[in-house]
Amino acid sequence: MRKILLLAMSALALGVLGCPAVAVAFGPQGHEVVGAVADRLLRPPARARVQALLGMPLRLASTWADCVKDVMPVAGQGLSYQPDARFVDACRRFDTPAGRARMQSFVARNWSRCTPAASAQACHKTYHYADVAIQHDHYDRAFAGTSDHDVVSVLDAAIAVLQGRPAPAPVDIQDQTEALLLLAHLVGDVHQPLHVGSVYLDNDGQLVDPGPSGQPVDRRIDTRGGNAIEDGGTNLHAQWDVIPASLDPLALPAAMLKAARAVAATPGPQAQWPTRWASESVIAAREAYGGLTFTRTGAARPGNWVAVVTDRPAHEARRAALQERQLTLAGARLAQLLNSVWR
Repeated sequence: MRKILLLAMSALALGVLGCPAVAVAFGPQGHEVVGAVADRLLRPPARARVQALLGMPLRLASTWADCVKDVMPVAGQGLSYQPDARFVDACRRFDTPAGRARMQSFVARNWSRCTPAASAQACHKTYHYADVAIQHDHYDRAFAGTSDHDVVSVLDAAIAVLQGRPAPAPVDIQDQTEALLLLAHLVGDVHQPLHVGSVYLDNDGQLVDPGPSGQPVDRRIDTRGGNAIEDGGTNLHAQWDVIPASLDPLALPAAMLKAARAVAATPGPQAQWPTRWASESVIAAREAYGGLTFTRTGAARPGNWVAVVTDRPAHEARRAALQERQLTLAGARLAQLLNSVWR
């Protein structure tokens, strides 16, 4: 039944999409693919507005929300942009005096406003994900792993700003440029299955219910969207962030663009779209975790899990196909959103 449900929802979401492909939410390459797909599908009014607000296409703007993670407190300097060497190329376009000022302003306004506090992380670093248990078949703020500062809440806030309304607390978005920079990235994040769906595991590696939203989750059962599960020399989440090299944002596959143009519009008002997208990603996460079992590497403590993959080629092929499907959806829906806001 679960497999039938997954296949049915996949077909419903994509319509005619049927073009699977065959190595960070999606890394810079993945986010640029989402932006590049959206760039190709924008109508003239939306394209003009994107250029006016950003001065660059969505493909290039799509990495901004990850680049701001490198704005950190520095003794004697306050908040300072300290570029990560791994992503310097993807962030260089924002590394100007004006670009640094915008990033530092955003981080200052979104560092500690969330409740509960984001422990060792700044609040804005929690804007990229939710961790809904895959036993659920949809996203709901009543579930553990959700909050008023998760990826769905921040997408809601960014859409509100594009529509001329203020961002609801605790998110602080100062203008439409900032809202668009967030949307260019977070629409990709909400379509990465492990950025929305997660597994919570008991000591025997079986799925458990982490409880309702607002209650502390036992860290020993929390895999943090696969970040705490080892697989193939890295973690399971990181495996899903790296996309096939064949998906080149500068040379998008023709089949991918054809599929993107065929994606049906999300039903309902724009304010409901992020929740609908996240609900689909919970179901997609079931597929992402499908075929895996989990074992502890030692004593029950956070991050002490290993994924057991019985058929590695099949697992990797399934992952590549699902990545292409989700990237296609994300690019199409980013364009649909902007086309619906700026007609």
